[in-house]
Amino acid sequence: MNEKVCVIVLNWNGKEVIQPCLDSLLAVRSPELHVIVVDNASTDGSQKIVEERYPSVELIENESNLLFAEGNNVGIRKALEEDADFILILNNDTVVEPDSVEAMMGAMKSNERVGIVGPKILYYDEPNRIWFGGGGFYPVVWVPRHINIRKIDGTFVDERSDTGYVTGCAMLVRRGVFETAGFLDPGYRIYSEDVDFCLRAKQCGWRVIYEPSARIYHKVSSSSGGGLTPFKIQNRVASTIVLHRRFKPLWWRVLLFPIHAVLFAVMLLFLLAKGHSELASAAVRGLKSATARIMGGGPQ
Repeated sequence: MNEKVCVIVLNWNGKEVIQPCLDSLLAVRSPELHVIVVDNASTDGSQKIVEERYPSVELIENESNLLFAEGNNVGIRKALEEDADFILILNNDTVVEPDSVEAMMGAMKSNERVGIVGPKILYYDEPNRIWFGGGGFYPVVWVPRHINIRKIDGTFVDERSDTGYVTGCAMLVRRGVFETAGFLDPGYRIYSEDVDFCLRAKQCGWRVIYEPSARIYHKVSSSSGGGLTPFKIQNRVASTIVLHRRFKPLWWRVLLFPIHAVLFAVMLLFLLAKGHSELASAAVRGLKSATARIMGGGPQ
């Protein structure tokens, strides 16, 4: 029996990047892919490009920008309705190698408890330099991090392994994970939805695997703006706090609170000293946003 693999490509004003992404997916010969583009109310004509140039691609047009989690959830629900066995969540600013999906499927089928597989992701502009080589957490602060980020590919041993989480930039998911762990949580707004999803999958008994033989290239931050911005700072601070609330016990949060408070204050002072008052203000807004989400019944 042929297993159905659907690819969900979320798009928002990605006119300049979505064509190379779709071209690379259509070049994949094994396994056969059904590609669904979910457009988050783009205003740059992206939808027309998909409709006219990619007739085999299914296009879903949202009436508003549902952001990362709920935008992808729209496509995930559609793929499940169409009896997808596996779903690849993929950023629109990526290019996949022709054998990358097959390599991820190999890792997926290595064990029936493997529920999520992530590839090695390299910088598009520096294709020998790693952007994602597995997911881990910084000690003490428990902030998500990309393993081996910025390292030169091929200069160290890199093997298939269980990992802390897989980035939502490219994430192959078994159908059963959605049926047991649920969908991406829109309560995070942006950032950490992928970490949250992987941790919930693990709580349900699924394994999360990093597969380095699958290679994907990422045009980093083309959708949210390059560099450090107030938007990024605010949402990263908020999402990290909410992540702690959901997955760390009360004793851990109480014990580590003084350390986190000092580190937060140091970050604010550093940003202010560098003249980045707008970034410092964004960090404070992130703290307030996380508090409001928790008090208001958001992700906990």
